[in-house]
Amino acid sequence: MTIESMLRVQLLTDVALCLAIIFLIWVANKERKKKPTTIDTQTLSEFKKLIEDSRSSTDYLLHALNEVKGIGYLLDEKEKRLRTLISETDIVPENRNSQNSSLKRKYEDVIKMAEQGLTEKEIGDKLNLAEGETCLILNLHRKKNENSTPGNSIL
Repeated sequence: MTIESMLRVQLLTDVALCLAIIFLIWVANKERKKKPTTIDTQTLSEFKKLIEDSRSSTDYLLHALNEVKGIGYLLDEKEKRLRTLISETDIVPENRNSQNSSLKRKYEDVIKMAEQGLTEKEIGDKLNLAEGETCLILNLHRKKNENSTPGNSIL
């Protein structure tokens, strides 16, 4: 086969391909023109339903976001109250320490007066305590002494 014959075959092949492409374009245009360009009623109703669902979902989301926002505000307020309570409790131990020391002195005074021979009623009257409280302090002191050193109790 010569070069001229090969060129002829190539030329015929190119022409055939060009004709095939033109034919396919013509068929595609014909099919496109057959299809209606309007939207049918079923597709339109589905689209409207989709839009309505989207709106209701958006409304629900906005409502939920507002609830979360309200909860956030409530949590902020509770956090402020907790911080206030924490700061107040930091102050209270100092007061308790002073109260504990005054109570400790009062209890020591009860024990000293009992060692001096005063009755529970007299001790209560002098220290402004109830007779039962005086009795309780002395009983606890006795028990403490019995447990630590037997035989070494007051009264």
